[in-house]
Amino acid sequence: MKLKSTVLALLTAGAALASLPASAAEYTIASIKALTGPLAFVGVPEANAVKMAIDELNAANYLGAGNTLKLVSNDDQNDRAQITTLLTRAAKVDNALIVLGGANSVLMIAIAPLLNDLQIPMFATAQTAAPLAASKWYLKVTASSELQVAPLAKYAVEKVKPQRLAAIWGRDNDGHINNMKAFMGPLAAAGIKPVAEETILIGDTDFGALATKIAAAKPDAIWLGANAAQAANLVIQLKQAGVSPNVTMFGTAGLGVDYLKIGGKAVENTYFAIDFNDQSTAPMNVKFRENYKKRYNTEPDNWAAVGYSEALLAARAIKDSMPNPTREKVLEAVMKLKDADVVLGNGKWSQKADRIPEYGPAVMVIKNGKPTPTN
Repeated sequence: MKLKSTVLALLTAGAALASLPASAAEYTIASIKALTGPLAFVGVPEANAVKMAIDELNAANYLGAGNTLKLVSNDDQNDRAQITTLLTRAAKVDNALIVLGGANSVLMIAIAPLLNDLQIPMFATAQTAAPLAASKWYLKVTASSELQVAPLAKYAVEKVKPQRLAAIWGRDNDGHINNMKAFMGPLAAAGIKPVAEETILIGDTDFGALATKIAAAKPDAIWLGANAAQAANLVIQLKQAGVSPNVTMFGTAGLGVDYLKIGGKAVENTYFAIDFNDQSTAPMNVKFRENYKKRYNTEPDNWAAVGYSEALLAARAIKDSMPNPTREKVLEAVMKLKDADVVLGNGKWSQKADRIPEYGPAVMVIKNGKPTPTN
């Protein structure tokens, strides 16, 4: 009887094993985001959305029955040494096929050469395209400053038509510098010259003297090259100094949700280029918004949409590299992506020959306390 039971158990176990796919495997994606520090307003929603995307893909057996994506998520603390350590660990310990990196342009420029040594592809959300020249393994998930800001500059020239434009930007941030140039260039070509140009540091909080100077120039429009809370604080001080309450503001997705939350009524009439239209009725976008809100009890912002799309692209590249994906194959798969499904822009992401992605960023304006599409 005991022998019969043992044989039955072995047969049952054998049948169970036989039912599993021969190629069942686990494929690792490493997420290295700023979960603390000054860029946490970018990194946290990105990391949250990445986790949600991976869970959804695994639940749907995206890689085939038995195959799963494993996510290793860490806080880069907006620190170069920490990023270097985590990137090395992702490549040598976690055996990740691809890394989802950060938004700090300066740090991404600094660590790009390390990708050559580790030979691991990394998507980054930093706007600068400079690291592309340093490493073939460096990948951008968002558009370059020129592509992202171009629709905003076009809208400013054709619709807003400012007569007295002032520009303020962070001189210690490569992304803000590039964004400013991408915006001011087309306006200058259209004959719109600034009446005032001022720079700030990312850590500045007291803009009293600068605000008085800008107010004296009597601008009807202002370019804001600053992040979230700092930009909101800057606008509040500008208006306290006498800048017209009806002044038009321009900025990018870098303003973030904290800009509206902190700025309140002061930031009304701000136009900005953004990767994610949170009012899109595309089925994928609607589902993304519903699931994110249900899971995290908050509406997804631009960065959540970037993180979600980044995870989808990484998973797609792994899938296209199967049955035996390697980092080299994943990199090649990313380079071949065309019209991949995302929740950014027009919903289709393509990698161009110059390695600058294309998906059609949108232009929004803050009206009655919320971002609203301009068309």
